[in-house]
Amino acid sequence: PAAKSEEELAKKLPASAAKALAELVKSKEAPGLAPALVVAGEAALDLDRMDDFESVRARLVQVAPEQAKALGLALSRPRFVARGTDRVESAALKALADAFDAVLDGYADVFGITSFSKVPGKKLRLRAHLVPEITKPPHFAPEFPWHSEIDFPVIDAKGFASPTDKGQFLFYGLCHELGHVVAMWGDTRDEEDHHAWAHYTGVVLVEELSKKKVAALEGARDVRWRSLSLERKALEKDETDESAKARQKVLRKLVALHDLVGPKAIGAAVEAMSAAGKGTRVNRVRYYRFAEFEKALMATDAGKKKVKEIGGVFAGG
Repeated sequence: PAAKSEEELAKKLPASAAKALAELVKSKEAPGLAPALVVAGEAALDLDRMDDFESVRARLVQVAPEQAKALGLALSRPRFVARGTDRVESAALKALADAFDAVLDGYADVFGITSFSKVPGKKLRLRAHLVPEITKPPHFAPEFPWHSEIDFPVIDAKGFASPTDKGQFLFYGLCHELGHVVAMWGDTRDEEDHHAWAHYTGVVLVEELSKKKVAALEGARDVRWRSLSLERKALEKDETDESAKARQKVLRKLVALHDLVGPKAIGAAVEAMSAAGKGTRVNRVRYYRFAEFEKALMATDAGKKKVKEIGGVFAGG
């Protein structure tokens, strides 16, 4: 039978494989040892076997310190595995993981969304890497076959604070990218939401979590620039660029639905689509259509009372 969680899967590792790993870690130095340890470390991370990862990493520090730094640090939480590379220190990785936990809690509290992995039972992956300057924002990396991973550049090796001195919103970035993990829209060639969905979930979460004074987010001040309240004001002014117009049109619908039935109903609709196997799977990533979303939303407890109004929002220009 298939394993239902990574913990269960890890226990299924054959004894012969565990023995081979133990022998590899104890091996004498040789030209092929370091590369083999790197492969073993990556495999341990993929299976969420942290004890194996730490034993491999400790041996790699002895025989190839630079490769050990490239392999990085890791910690495992119930919903995700966080990894820090390129000299991210353990304190920064823990701080980022704490913030990520807070955002995941926020999705559950505000939207009622708890299904994040594209493969049931597989934990999310959060990869933090230290860079001299952030030139690309955090992004959802959908290419991995079995798990959903968020790539997260950081410039502080020892802690988590947002925004950066150059105005990059890392807290909002976590909230935004998880929106992509939860749902993509259209398909790989037709982005039906014009990138509005993740922005909507992002600003909602930043606003709601900032009200709660979460300890893990003490260094986050994104709400001054990113919030649903600020977005409402921005939506009062029509965009002129065609791409921005398309995004604004979808964002207005999402905010209208937010006000009409509430974020819990929106989350329930998405969860229902996932449970029913709706939409298209591209490399197991969930892609939905707004026509499916409309029906799912009307079927929620709050939506059943607002069927006509929901239809009006989706039909509106």
